[in-house]
Amino acid sequence: MRIRIEVVGSVKNQDASQLTEAFARWLVQDRTVGPHVEISRIRSEADDGAMSAGLVEWLGLVLNSGFSVASLVYSHKTFRASLPPRVQPTVRLVVEHGDSRMVIEAGSAEEAAQITRLLTGTGLPGQAPGPAGGTLPSGGADGAS
Repeated sequence: MRIRIEVVGSVKNQDASQLTEAFARWLVQDRTVGPHVEISRIRSEADDGAMSAGLVEWLGLVLNSGFSVASLVYSHKTFRASLPPRVQPTVRLVVEHGDSRMVIEAGSAEEAAQITRLLTGTGLPGQAPGPAGGTLPSGGADGAS
């Protein structure tokens, strides 16, 4: 599973990469999430002949037993609440698994249930089960309706 922080709206001076890195540190310290995941930082490709890769774009999570999707959603909700009030409404959690993508906004129980369905291969609402337990857009494999 890959996750990242996305910044939307009028507060563009907040760098999503910095917030994604901050969320990684937050998850490591969260006793309900940290012990149950292995976090890897996925950096942007080096460009312009640079020797090293850029900032953190995504976090790769390897889940082990005891992991709770609800804890991840709650952790994001409390992380967002720790940000300056003008930034909080602009921060989203993006979750990708296979070919499916989900954006967490409210940190609700329903969003946690949707992520669980995404991870177990039972699909998101409006999506048909895809190959190998993944999901495809309801328009079909090529995305056309």
